Formats: sequence, C-alpha cells, structure tokens
Amino acid sequence: MNIDRIALVAAAALALTACGKSQSGDAAAGASSTAATEAAPATSAPASVAAAVAGAVPTKDMMVGKWAEEGTCADLAIEFKADGTMVGPFERWELDNGVLTMVGNPSKMHLTVIDQDTMESRLDGSDAPRKLVRCK
Repeated sequence: MNIDRIALVAAAALALTACGKSQSGDAAAGASSTAATEAAPATSAPASVAAAVAGAVPTKDMMVGKWAEEGTCADLAIEFKADGTMVGPFERWELDNGVLTMVGNPSKMHLTVIDQDTMESRLDGSDAPRKLVRCK
C-alpha cells in the first residue's frame, strides 16, 4: 500500500480515517496509534448527515467522522473534522465536488457514495476502486 493510499485510509478518501488521542510526533505513527481503538465500521452515520444517494459525490457533512478502507478501522482510520482539520498523516482536508485533497499530499482521492457509511475511492481518479467505510 503506498503512502497516498495510507494517507486516506489511515479515510479519508476517502476516505478519508484516528480516535480519541491527540496526534504527536510522526504524523503517520500518530494516526496509527490513535486509530488503535477502532475495531469495526459503524452501523450508521451521525444524525447530522442527510441520507446519502448512491452514485453521488459525498458532501463535507458526510465526510466528517472517521474513515478507513474496509477492514482497517483498527489500524489506519483518519478522522475528518468539520473545521477542515484532520487527525491523520496530514493536518487539513478539503472536498470539492467529490475530490478529496489532504493538504500537502499531491495525490487526490475521487469519492463516490455507496451509502451513508460507505464510499468508493479512486486515487487520482484512475486507480482501481477501493471501498471506504465509516469507523465507529
């Protein structure tokens, strides 16, 4: 798994996604250590997230929370905060029409909604699709 993919997953990208501790030292190590308490995807999105439409691009409200590639919530989740900051390998994130940018990462993730707790991501829009899930 390359660093760009880890950046989203450690979402995310989305996916991108990062638990209760604050990040310190090495950003990637911080994301892994803070994500250690994550075990499985959540069963539903936060109440503030409107119903997601399959095939649509995610909204910023939908992105808020912890995301990771399917099966990696315990190790590589990234938390996307509503103020545009994140707990993960980068400090800030932006979402524009389904394209996730983690400020400082040259690669961009193209995201498509599957449901309110699942997205498909493509690195730079051309990579093979990966499934991102919301972590609890």
